Amino acid sequence: MNILSFDTSSEKFSLAIYRKNQIIYYYSRILKKKYSKYLIPIIKDSLIKVNMKIKQINVISISVGPGSFTGIRLGIAAAKGLSMPYNISILGFSNMDLIMESVDNKIKGKNFLILIKGKKNDFYYQLFNSKKKKKGNISFFSDYKLPNFKNFKDIIIIGNFNEKVKNKIKSINKKKFLCFKKKFFSARNLIYLSKVSLLKKNIKTVEPIYVYDHYAKNFGN
Repeated sequence: MNILSFDTSSEKFSLAIYRKNQIIYYYSRILKKKYSKYLIPIIKDSLIKVNMKIKQINVISISVGPGSFTGIRLGIAAAKGLSMPYNISILGFSNMDLIMESVDNKIKGKNFLILIKGKKNDFYYQLFNSKKKKKGNISFFSDYKLPNFKNFKDIIIIGNFNEKVKNKIKSINKKKFLCFKKKFFSARNLIYLSKVSLLKKNIKTVEPIYVYDHYAKNFGN
């Protein structure tokens, strides 16, 4: 099984190529708003470096958000464009699942709130229980004010926030149980989730996860 994975949902692009039961190539770079110019050339150059052609890829896996609207759209378009001539399967994963996958399995007995910073003061989140199972849909809140999670204690907040954001959330919410862990994901995590999905034959249609509530609530399961 040969897998090409790439993430275009944030300013930092990452790509991984999996072949013969191992990741044989990994690349990351800050692209910001330059995806339209560099995405396809980087993918083609990466395949050349490992002496592979796109027709040798069995699966393309990508991140579908929430995140950068333009980056996600370009990533999905690139995956579809590369896959169509050779009927390559495409897998899409939410950024919430990707961050959750990156969490150390040694952390036991806690509930997890995956948090992704959006534009201005918007945040997108999803709850997971102590067994890393989803406890609700992807949604969002604004102005640093967390929703009232009545039935959840010992919440570990995990995500792409900085110290300023963390301190703002703590000062406004004043919940003693809050614990923060900064965590990012990469194309390596996409490889792992792809392998799990293929084993379970859990193949879903690839669609972008937009960050507004009426979109987000449809992508939690």
